[in-house]
Amino acid sequence: MADYDYSQTDEAHAPHRDGTFSDGTPRIGTLVNWAGAFVSLGLVIGMGIWAYQLTMRDLSGVPVIRALEGPMRVPPADPGGTQAEHQGLAVNRIAEGAEAAPVPDRLILAPPPVDLDVVALASASAPAMPDQAASAAEAPLPTPEAVSAGTQALIERLMEQAAPVAAPSADPAPAPQVIPASVPGPARSLRPATRPEAIRARATVTSSTSRAATGAVNEIAPAELSTGTRLVQLGAFDSPEIARSEWDRLAARFPDYFAGRARVIEEATSGGSAFFRLRAHGFEDLAASRRFCAVLMAQNAPCIPVTVR
Repeated sequence: MADYDYSQTDEAHAPHRDGTFSDGTPRIGTLVNWAGAFVSLGLVIGMGIWAYQLTMRDLSGVPVIRALEGPMRVPPADPGGTQAEHQGLAVNRIAEGAEAAPVPDRLILAPPPVDLDVVALASASAPAMPDQAASAAEAPLPTPEAVSAGTQALIERLMEQAAPVAAPSADPAPAPQVIPASVPGPARSLRPATRPEAIRARATVTSSTSRAATGAVNEIAPAELSTGTRLVQLGAFDSPEIARSEWDRLAARFPDYFAGRARVIEEATSGGSAFFRLRAHGFEDLAASRRFCAVLMAQNAPCIPVTVR
């Protein structure tokens, strides 16, 4: 078997010094390196230009605030719409900031109002014709005596035309209708049933309680009360009689709550004038007086718990 010399093949494909193979084909790695170099150089140049422009903008681009030229609002040539009233008056110049208009040399008063013509009532009923209206305009105004006479004549004519009012009958109530005896039916009406005994007894107890509440009342003098006694004040009045009448009214309105309560009328002075306080006695503690006042105030009656000091 013959031996093959491989050295010749390796020498034929060995790279040269310029980076190419012996057959003249360039290497791909060299092209990639050159492309990366150009891209890097472009990025460096771009970053430099961007930094320069940014620096120059910060130095020369300082914002300046100034007013715009021209008017802020321009009225249209034809505004249209509804025109406002009272335009062009001299007083409007002061509101606009301008100087007041000079005072005119001559002032002319407005003409007086036109008075209405006084027409007689007798002639006012018929419509006036054009000729009559012209003659009435030329004729002088009627005197008050003529107007009064025309009014009286009209009243008399209306009284004559009015129908007389029929005289009222002596017995306006209708006569009772009597049923003849021939008509069948009961000869005597039935008597209504009496009230049950329970309702009658309850009504009797209620009336007796009301009479007891409005009858004799135990009245205590303020000097007989000891310190710390619980009371309720029902109002302040100008005289003891008014205070007692108010007690009777409240006792008739709340008989269940005023039963067993004693009346106290205390005289007091304020601002140089005397008045009388109406109070109720008979409460064990503050809670009892508050419950009593809660019932009265729920029905819009005045009541204040107090303590004797």
